[in-house]
Order: sequence, then C-alpha cells, then structure tokens
Amino acid sequence: MQSVCHVVVQAPEGSIRIEGTRAFVQAELARYSQPEFELITIAHEPLSLTNPAIDFTHLTELPGDNMAQKTVNAALLISYADLSKGIRQTPLWRIRDIVKQLHCHDTNNFSAVLRRETTLFSHSGEPTLALNAEGMQRAAQLAQQLQLA
Repeated sequence: MQSVCHVVVQAPEGSIRIEGTRAFVQAELARYSQPEFELITIAHEPLSLTNPAIDFTHLTELPGDNMAQKTVNAALLISYADLSKGIRQTPLWRIRDIVKQLHCHDTNNFSAVLRRETTLFSHSGEPTLALNAEGMQRAAQLAQQLQLA
C-alpha cells in the first residue's frame, strides 16, 4: 500500500494542492519547478497527524464538550504548530483533514464555527485562518495542558 502525500504550491495569486502517491506528487511538482515559477514557495508535508512542533500522534481525542469546541481546539493547536514553523496562515483544509482523522468533523458547521471565533482567529477572506494574540495564548495553554509541545 502506497502512502498518500501532498504538496501545497503557494503564490501571491493563490495556491494549489497536489495529492496522491509520492511518484504522482513528484511528477506534478516537477511541472512547477520551471524558472517562471521561481517566486513560488513549496512546502512538503505528509498527510498525517504528525507535526514537528506538536506531536498529534498520541492525541486520540480533542478536548471539548461538543463538535464545535473540538473543532476550535483543533484549529488552535494546528495553527499554533504552523506558527512555530513560520507559517502564519493555516489552510482550513488542513484543519478539516485532522478533525476528520480524529472523528470530530461537523460537515455542516465546520467553517461557520471557525468564522465565529473572531477573538481567537483572524480571517483574511482566503480559506485560511491565523491566530490572534488571545488565540496564541489559548493555543499555548492547550498544548501544554495536553503535553503536546
């Protein structure tokens, strides 16, 4: 069984996500390695719960009394981990992938739940979010409480 991996190609005009087998992703990525794409930032990342800054592999359940709280807590932790790697804007698809893996994805309310949390996150109009000062503080406390950081 081949593992699934993906790559996100980001440019000022937008981003694309390539997902599939390693060979497929590498072949597609080679198409974007041409000189005309020299301003593109390419971030390789396995599609899993692992993250060098926060270890999600031992996390079997997110804290929270309901799906909305669990989704917010997942977004806090993932955004906090991304920020520690220098990534300010966390794509919503990344949060969605992890909450699905942790069996707490609310298909109908996922985006609305995160948009409501304006004290924790800022939204740029793109399908991303960034931690506000209060969000950073709460994310750090949550990571420490769960002993993930």
